[in-house]
Amino acid sequence: MKGSKYLERIERTDRLIRKRRAGKAEDIAKRLGISKRSVFNMLRAMKEDFNAPIVFDRRLNTYRYTTEGSVVMTFVKDQDIKTLMSPCV
Repeated sequence: MKGSKYLERIERTDRLIRKRRAGKAEDIAKRLGISKRSVFNMLRAMKEDFNAPIVFDRRLNTYRYTTEGSVVMTFVKDQDIKTLMSPCV
């Protein structure tokens, strides 16, 4: 259960970032009911493990993605991956 809770937090954080409502680490911590340190660890994991292009925008005072996209955690069939990776004809 611990792992699924962690993944839920990543999904919620991803949603907040995509909707441009994440705010600062303190804001995310309050929304998720976790410590600010846990938020920093989670953001680092999102960057390193999921290649999420997260930056903190000081002008907007919020975390954001440098490229539009989503963190996706779901089962994908090998055939679907091959289809996505094959060159378009």
